[in-house]
Amino acid sequence: MAPELTSENDNENSITDDDVPPSIEIDRAEPSVSNANTAEQELPSRETMWAVIQQQAKQIDTLEEQVETLEHDRETAKKKRAHDRSRLSALEETTDEIQDDVDDLVDLEEKNARTRASITRIINLVRDYESADGVDDESDNLAAEASNVGRQLFETVQRSEQNTELMNFREKRVESQQIEDKYLAVLEAGQKLAAENETMIVRMNYRKVATHYGCAYKNDGYRVMEEMAERVPGVTYKESKNLGPETMGVGGRHIEISFAHPDLAGWMRAHEADTGGK
Repeated sequence: MAPELTSENDNENSITDDDVPPSIEIDRAEPSVSNANTAEQELPSRETMWAVIQQQAKQIDTLEEQVETLEHDRETAKKKRAHDRSRLSALEETTDEIQDDVDDLVDLEEKNARTRASITRIINLVRDYESADGVDDESDNLAAEASNVGRQLFETVQRSEQNTELMNFREKRVESQQIEDKYLAVLEAGQKLAAENETMIVRMNYRKVATHYGCAYKNDGYRVMEEMAERVPGVTYKESKNLGPETMGVGGRHIEISFAHPDLAGWMRAHEADTGGK
């Protein structure tokens, strides 16, 4: 802000001729009338000069206000540019995220297309469709077709498992029948021993059991004795070190067959009937 100029006390501070000391002699030339008139014309009055100074002071104030306004506008523009840069950075990040989502969707679409193609091939194979009647991966009812085919495949697998179980049962039944026929051969040999010794209890060691069972190795008689004790009524697996007359020369591990057992006779008759009455 320009300083304000005042004209008060100008006359009081001005120097007059009376203020000059008498000792100082100054040659004063009397101005001519023409020079005085010229000076009066060239020099503006004090009021005019004061008005000009006031006007210039106002102009300075105006310029300073304009400078302050420009500084404020510059700061505002600076902040706006920083905000715009921040928004631009956020938009770039959002654009990258959208592009990633688009890429993921493209991958999912490709996987979906491959899945639909695989389902289409399965449907056509299961239904045995020809090319003219088959479905394609663009079919609207692909999901319904796949559901029907899935149910058809499930039923087919169930029937296959049932057939397999039936076959296994028949095979096991045949195998079981063969084993029980061998058990019957051991029991018949025991009946002969019982008739020879006139007794209802017969003891047989692993060698005799293996021989009548038809084992490839004599030691397999131990296994057969354990099986017969579990599966045939009236047969007991025992281990004895006594060689008394009641053992009929059998010691160690052996089976004891009690022909007095109420279920053994029925078991033998049933299996004799299955083998054709041998």
